[in-house]
Amino acid sequence: MKPLVFLLLLTISAFAQKPPIPAFADEFEGKELDLTKWSPHDPLRSVYAAGVATVSSGQAHLGPGAAIATFGLFSQTYGKFEIRCKSGPGALVKSGFHLLPVPLAPLPSIDVFTFAGVEPRKVFFADHWGTEQTERSYGDSFDGPDLSADFHVIAIEWDADKIVWLLDGKERFRSNDGVPEQKMFLLIEAEGGTLDVDYVRVYGSTNSPARQ
Repeated sequence: MKPLVFLLLLTISAFAQKPPIPAFADEFEGKELDLTKWSPHDPLRSVYAAGVATVSSGQAHLGPGAAIATFGLFSQTYGKFEIRCKSGPGALVKSGFHLLPVPLAPLPSIDVFTFAGVEPRKVFFADHWGTEQTERSYGDSFDGPDLSADFHVIAIEWDADKIVWLLDGKERFRSNDGVPEQKMFLLIEAEGGTLDVDYVRVYGSTNSPARQ
C-alpha cells in the first residue's frame, strides 16, 4: 500500500473513532456549582430545597434535601443522558436522576434512576405519562451493585419509539410505552442522605434533537 494512501486511511479511521461531543456536560472541575448550567433547586417545589450542593475534588456533593436542575438553562428532546454517581449509605437515603418536561409540569417524566438505601442493591427505572388524574407508568428494578459502595454509570437512550436504560454500559430495561415527545430538563436530587456526582453528560440524537 502506498504511504500516502495508508496515511489517509489512518486519518479517516481516527476521525471515525473520535468520541461524540456532548450537547451538555459537567465534570464538576470547579470549586462551586456552575450556575450557567444548574439551578440549585427543584423547580416543581414551591420553595428552594433545604439541602446544599457543593463542588470539590471533581465531584458535585448533594447533601440531604438538595436538588440541582437545568430548567431554563438546558433541555433536549431525545438522546443519551448519562450520570456517574455514588449514593450515600443508610436506610434513609433516597436519591435519583430524572427528566422533566418543558413547559414545566409533573408529567411526563423519566426516572433515569432512583435509589433507596433500604434496598441498596436495587436500582429502579421508570417512565410516567398522562395527567395527574390519569397518570400511568411503566418501570422495573434491577438487582445489581450497591450504589452506595462505589461509583456507577447509569444512562438512558431515548428516541421517538423507546427508552432504554443502561447500567455500566449494559442494557437493563426498556420501555415502548408513554415515550415523551417534548424537550426535557435534568433534575438530580438527594431527598435523604447524600449523593456524589462525578459527571453528567448528554448527547444528541439523530432522531430530531431539540435543545434549549
